[in-house]
Amino acid sequence: MFSLTVTCNKMWTTLIVIFVFGTTSGLVSASEPKNLPPYLTPCKKDAPNFDACCLSSARAGLPSIVNGDKEYGIPNFKPLKVEKVEINTATLKVLIEDMDLWGLDEADIKDFKMDLTNNEVRIDFHCPQIKILGKYKMDGKINLLTLNGNGDVNITLEQPDISFSINYKLIKKGDFDYVQMQDSKNISYNIQKLYINFENLFNGNEQLGKTTNDFLNKEWKSLIEDLNPTIKTTINTIAVSIINGVTAKIPYQNLFL
Repeated sequence: MFSLTVTCNKMWTTLIVIFVFGTTSGLVSASEPKNLPPYLTPCKKDAPNFDACCLSSARAGLPSIVNGDKEYGIPNFKPLKVEKVEINTATLKVLIEDMDLWGLDEADIKDFKMDLTNNEVRIDFHCPQIKILGKYKMDGKINLLTLNGNGDVNITLEQPDISFSINYKLIKKGDFDYVQMQDSKNISYNIQKLYINFENLFNGNEQLGKTTNDFLNKEWKSLIEDLNPTIKTTINTIAVSIINGVTAKIPYQNLFL
């Protein structure tokens, strides 16, 4: 279980961000160096089919990765659990607890490439659906829209496609080099539909709550456009965290044949 406190200027930016937090920090570990886990197949760096081998290994290993692996610091994604998220802005306070993030285990890796010359990793993947369920408490405003209440929250992303590339550097620890991912500057995504529902808004005023939820769902494309910078930051966070969670424990020399 994980917790997160977020301070930002736009509430809707933060609501999208929460679906990816809760992964490990990805700092280089001082533990005993490890080999690749058995569900990931090492590839030959100089092989002509290196890219195809990387993609095949990633796809084959994903079903095991989403089950979690404590030895390698990988959380369970069925669902990914987040204990608490606190959002504080100048006009709005939100607390979301007991979050379950569903759908990440259904991801399909479309492409996976490692550019060993330029120290870059590129990944393209698709999820049929990502659903965030939890308990919320909220009070304040966003723009001219008043939002307050407490109850169940459902944030669902339909058919998200995500592509990103991340550069890495090698960090020396003892006798070994370790891969450490940097922030990504090249991220793109597409979402077919965003669904948002807050139960029990305005002290259970069903009509006002329905009107507010209907408005938020009607204007979802505008919300996505407004959220673009933070969505990209979010994708970067989960990508860097998960990859670093593995490479922090495996020397660079052990990643390949």
